[in-house]
Amino acid sequence: MLSIRRPARLSTGAALAGLLLFAGCARKGGCVGAYCGTLLIAAAGEPDILLPAVSDFAITRDVTEQLFLKLADLGMSGNTVGDEDFQPRLAERWEWDTPTTLVFHLDPRARWQDGRPVTAADVAFTYDAYTDQTVASPVRSTLRQIAAVTTRDSLTVVFRFRQRYPEMFYDAVYHMRVLPSHLLRELPREQWHSAAFGRAPIGDGPYRFVEWKAGESVELTADSTFFLGRPHIRRVIWRFAADQQAAVRLLTAGDADAVEVLVTPDMVTLARADTLLTLYPYKGSVYGYLGFNLAAPGDSTKPHPLFGDRELRRALLMAVDRQGLLRNVWDDLAKVPPGPMSQLVWIWDPETRELPYDTAQAARRLARLGWTDSDGDGIRDRDGHPLACLPRARCAATTPGCCKSSIAPSALTCSSTRLISACSPNGPGAAGSMHSSRL
Repeated sequence: MLSIRRPARLSTGAALAGLLLFAGCARKGGCVGAYCGTLLIAAAGEPDILLPAVSDFAITRDVTEQLFLKLADLGMSGNTVGDEDFQPRLAERWEWDTPTTLVFHLDPRARWQDGRPVTAADVAFTYDAYTDQTVASPVRSTLRQIAAVTTRDSLTVVFRFRQRYPEMFYDAVYHMRVLPSHLLRELPREQWHSAAFGRAPIGDGPYRFVEWKAGESVELTADSTFFLGRPHIRRVIWRFAADQQAAVRLLTAGDADAVEVLVTPDMVTLARADTLLTLYPYKGSVYGYLGFNLAAPGDSTKPHPLFGDRELRRALLMAVDRQGLLRNVWDDLAKVPPGPMSQLVWIWDPETRELPYDTAQAARRLARLGWTDSDGDGIRDRDGHPLACLPRARCAATTPGCCKSSIAPSALTCSSTRLISACSPNGPGAAGSMHSSRL
């Protein structure tokens, strides 16, 4: 849920390209017209560096999305299969030469903010940097099916894939923001994580970098010459807070215009109490889950001694009241999804048949598998071994508030009558994983 402070007067048609689906903008000091105003966003945390190839911070992503463009961007449908739902950005068009050869034609109007044209060489350079082991980009592994990126001329770039698969186009455009080769080519790759460029970047996006006050804020200004159209909001400032709660307090104190995520029901209640704030519920990209580790400890080629058993996983899932857990934490701000995915993913289907919450049936299934309470201590066991495991926290996204877990680092056990807590070590989501997704 996003919250925006309603100003005395709103800038008509205001929209921050690529960051929010809407924006409220107060007119300051005589500012008039459609291209006007300042939006102050309260953010949990501060960027580590404004160089998208080397950072996976959510706040870094939010800022650099306004500074650097992709070849194309995901459409509102969220469909990542094929290329029909993608919108042109740096590339004005594209075609498939062969089933594994994708050709992009860059928009000749695109310019870096120092006046140099954006070229196919910049795209090839960007791919080389993102896949360089020394740069160690957080998204490097997602590009492994791209065999090569080459140029045909200054405005034509060619992607060659190792094999066909459904999300080829998505992988080619979504993970990389094109970087200026003329400014970064001579920079040693081992210095990218601390490069001066990352403190004062020059991009090709709708906004230009203005100032980064360490520990305080980052400011951008609209690029009036942006080839895809001048942004309607003149200035955007991210003000840093220690955490999401502190960011919400900045908003309720009147020291910010917007905060992207309210996170918890108590924050929503706090924001609703302020008559100057407007709340906008929206489907989020973040999901959380407890997943069963399917691989044996120390040998991923062998099944896990407990969770390699599909029937055991199903029995444990049926013993967990997922809807009750979700309601206790998120109230009505989340849904139990049909799998490890956010509601923004096109394959989300709330009609997917799921296993019911049924502790009696779960107990019968565990008993059939040989897990019984043989010594009356309240813990199921088999062959002298208790049904127990060690849960670990694992983060599914970089959005603020994601990487937190209320799971204590101690073994959880399974009761003879019902499951006390889900036995869920870290690992990939599987049949029987427990999920929750924030709106």
